[in-house]
Amino acid sequence: MPFTRDGHTKMRMKVLIAGANGKVGTILSGKLWAAHGFSPLALIRNAKQQMKFTALGVPAVTGDLEEGVGKYLPGLDAVVFTAGSGGQTGPEKTTDVDQNAAIRLMKDCQKEGVKRFVMVSAIGADPASESPRIQHYLRAKGVADGYLRSTTLDSTILAPGTLLDERGTGRIQASEKLGFHGYLPREDLVDCIIETLRNVFTFDKTIELVSGGDKIKDAIVKVAGGGDLPPIA
Repeated sequence: MPFTRDGHTKMRMKVLIAGANGKVGTILSGKLWAAHGFSPLALIRNAKQQMKFTALGVPAVTGDLEEGVGKYLPGLDAVVFTAGSGGQTGPEKTTDVDQNAAIRLMKDCQKEGVKRFVMVSAIGADPASESPRIQHYLRAKGVADGYLRSTTLDSTILAPGTLLDERGTGRIQASEKLGFHGYLPREDLVDCIIETLRNVFTFDKTIELVSGGDKIKDAIVKVAGGGDLPPIA
């Protein structure tokens, strides 16, 4: 059963998935729908994407993050931001989506009373990143992460290594600062998101994630605490 900061419980946590049509968002939509205690709402960019979510049994709404989607927030309990401009766009679009749209959504959450915000970031995200390969992306994510930390939202930043399309192993290594990059299957990242949503002790934490030897719940608990909370259904 989902927990809030004040110790109250909710029968079903209503979760908006920003970036639902992406690889992580699609897996998350299906898994949240199947998991006990969640009611996902997929945010998609256009109606043509609706059919996929109808097949999953997941309700979906159409909206543009850059223009704002605050109208969908009243009555929700949490937002997971897994949207991105994609690897085929230029630096300006990365700034527009990964940074500015994310910050706009945080502001809308504060305005509409949605307290829980889980950000999918990346290891190395930093406004001053000097990465030779994806510098602009990591800087944009770093700015968004920094803004999230400055808000009053019950936030968690999940920073995975390079994401893989391989099947998840159910085992990871997690730390507030790993000190290396590594890799992580998207399916395992999704299970980390669900475990994070369940665990009130992850509030105000940044957790870096790569493949490893610990079961996902155990790895999250090592970083944040909360070992007595119920497992993923």
